[in-house]
Amino acid sequence: MRIENLFHSAVIVVFLATLPTARGAQDGPKTIVVRAGRIHTLTGDAIDDGAVVIRDGKIVSVGPLADAPPDAEIIELRDSVITPGLIDAHAAIDQEIRQAPGGAPRRRSFWQDLADAAVRQHDHAAGEEQEDPVCAICAADPSRAPQVCPQKALHELTMTTGCPVCNYPNNLTAAVGVGAGESWAEHSSEVTPHLNVIDSVNFLSTDFDRLLRGGVTTVWVSPDSGSVIGMRGAIVKTGGPLGSRIVREAGAVKAAMGRDPVVRGIRNRTPRPESRGGVGFTTRRPNTRMGVHWVFRKAFYDAMRYSRGLPIHGADMPPIEAVPNLMKILEGEIPLRIQARAQHDILLAIRLAKEFGLLGEGRVPFLLEEATEAYVCLDQLKAANVPVIFGPIFSQPSGYRARASGEASDPRLNTAARLIDAGIVTAITAHDMRDEEGLIRQAMMAARYGVSAEAALRAVTSTPAELMNLKGKVGTLSPGADADLVIWSAEPLDAAGRVLLVMIDGRVVYRVKN
Repeated sequence: MRIENLFHSAVIVVFLATLPTARGAQDGPKTIVVRAGRIHTLTGDAIDDGAVVIRDGKIVSVGPLADAPPDAEIIELRDSVITPGLIDAHAAIDQEIRQAPGGAPRRRSFWQDLADAAVRQHDHAAGEEQEDPVCAICAADPSRAPQVCPQKALHELTMTTGCPVCNYPNNLTAAVGVGAGESWAEHSSEVTPHLNVIDSVNFLSTDFDRLLRGGVTTVWVSPDSGSVIGMRGAIVKTGGPLGSRIVREAGAVKAAMGRDPVVRGIRNRTPRPESRGGVGFTTRRPNTRMGVHWVFRKAFYDAMRYSRGLPIHGADMPPIEAVPNLMKILEGEIPLRIQARAQHDILLAIRLAKEFGLLGEGRVPFLLEEATEAYVCLDQLKAANVPVIFGPIFSQPSGYRARASGEASDPRLNTAARLIDAGIVTAITAHDMRDEEGLIRQAMMAARYGVSAEAALRAVTSTPAELMNLKGKVGTLSPGADADLVIWSAEPLDAAGRVLLVMIDGRVVYRVKN
């Protein structure tokens, strides 16, 4: 930092120390003027030495420094940079990290309890005989140990003790993200668009605090990828009064191609003899990629038959409650998202969308999520006019993607740049990544590997806002938009840039601590 900036930085620290914390934020005066050395509006060129005027939670004006109204609160941060609040259009929210009465976060120890129960059930290392030799975690026969555990990826990022069969330890990676060992999909059916993910959102999860620390103010809460056609996602603010945080309660429906509907959570299994567990919620279809495609097709063809008054039947028939929303997807009333990582799954998603009339002139195209191997099907994506919510950017997969699918094993660091250069509308997501691997770092990685700084910033602000049908409400600093903004110590894509303050709807919801 330059010597001449030290005084201003000290002023910033003193000012921030007077602001309320995220959980104790109070309503401020009706008019607030935030002055900064540089403002990225995302509606045009950046403004040097500018000000954002906020009234009643909305942006009134953005422009060069001007005299403030006499009753306005002045926030003077001349050496800082202001951007709109960041938007993650495909966020996995950890529902189990929540605030304890004393203020410290706590997590339910489901997987630890399960691991301990399995060890107690059969300590095969000591050679004890058990009536049921099936491991409660990996379903492998300990009598054949040592062996490769068929579910060893299941234990990654979840267990603190080794698998009693394969002795697979807790293999944490350098990336810090949401531990997603347990599926939160509804497993009673593979087709659940009549359910809403908002009903499972824990607004007191400290995962929202982690997002705020990274400057993320709005997220599309993604349903779990363990269903072929899953729940409807929700759009929420990451901070502010609980009663005002839901932006859209029921949004797009999420579908998934590939192996996630087979292996996500606990792997689908065929029926077993009663002595080996019988039939339970893990006894499900599909068990293969072909099964995934069959369930997807049958659900929409059944909805088409139902709309014509014809009966629907069969083992993979969708719940009757799901049919109205399936019909609304076909009619373009409810948007559809499809998660696909591998090239053949991406191409299949395009083919299925064409088969059911979800692409074409006058139709809102489906959104493609993750798209790890999009770099090998750019022409097809461009021809189909399919927008992409790409990411996270990585050289080695972690979290969900590290599971035994193999769908994320061949990434490219410049895929975001190639998508944008090809003219494909592209937003960037951190999905389950947080902290040093969070959304702004994803934008930094995109810029490092070929995306311009302006385009990278758009990919985490205005572009996801447009894809979520929130243009003019969030994602830009423009008159009439929500006063969601982030104040940075330097340019947000600079390595030295850090979040100093976050405002949502004109309220301070996060500030840096001394």
